[in-house]
Amino acid sequence: MMFSETIAKMKGGQNLVLCHDQADSDAIGAAYALSRFIGADIGVPQAVATHTHKLLEELQINVLIGPDPSRYEHVVVVDAASPVQLGKSLPERYWFIDHHPINTLQENALGGLYDPVSSTCQLVFRLLKELDAPFDRQIGIALAAGIMTDTINFHKGDPEAFHAFGEILARCALTYEEVQRLYIVDERHARGAICQAALAAKKYTFGGYHVLVSDIETNIPTFAARALFDLGADVSVVGFAKGEEVEIRMYLRQELAEMHHLDAAEQFRTMPGMDQGTAWGYALFAGYRAKGGDLHVLLQNIVKRFEDLLG
Repeated sequence: MMFSETIAKMKGGQNLVLCHDQADSDAIGAAYALSRFIGADIGVPQAVATHTHKLLEELQINVLIGPDPSRYEHVVVVDAASPVQLGKSLPERYWFIDHHPINTLQENALGGLYDPVSSTCQLVFRLLKELDAPFDRQIGIALAAGIMTDTINFHKGDPEAFHAFGEILARCALTYEEVQRLYIVDERHARGAICQAALAAKKYTFGGYHVLVSDIETNIPTFAARALFDLGADVSVVGFAKGEEVEIRMYLRQELAEMHHLDAAEQFRTMPGMDQGTAWGYALFAGYRAKGGDLHVLLQNIVKRFEDLLG
């Protein structure tokens, strides 16, 4: 049986679409579009990523935190590549849809759709078209947002990503600007904090690659790291600390990742001092959160790691 036929038979059942922890826009967008077709709850193990909040508000999504998969007839895991990304929410029985180059979840899955393209939203779009599913503005925004963020605003991407994005805009009467505004910081004080983080950033050059490191006074390190990345950094790292709360985000240029076989998330998971917190992400983006720890020491450790790797 084709996977599209399996998905079609889930309609009207007790369904859960489960995202990886710290679900990004690709996970949330894919989950929303699929849930609209089959009728399903959307869940994450612990939290969604900060940068997805505008998307959640736009789509008016109610995300379940730490859902019990055993309560559902069908569970479809989207945009997750490893059991560790699901934690205690890992189902015993599940289907999956994913795009990551390495996926170990499929080993125990009942079946699914796997293709290492730029985003999971591409795969859901492909699936929904095969099922002749209806599309509306909300579904279009969800899918387009996932493609936009996982291509890092089209700094990278396979041909299908560009084609699918354009087709989604056309089908759903959307503009590029309507999707992009979900990832633009509107508040003046937040924009000021990003500017200050950029002006205060320290620049290191190792092996010809530029590493920009800074901290920010407002808890939007993802946006600030992205700003430094867009300025030209090969590696951008931004941290935030308040009380015991520590947040760090990192973007990694694809050329650097490929040439030196680097994985941003793996760097955080193996970084000295970061074992007391939680790291997540993939090859080109990583996040870290902890209760406790010295932010400046952690940032220095990151700089030292890249000096050792590239210097």
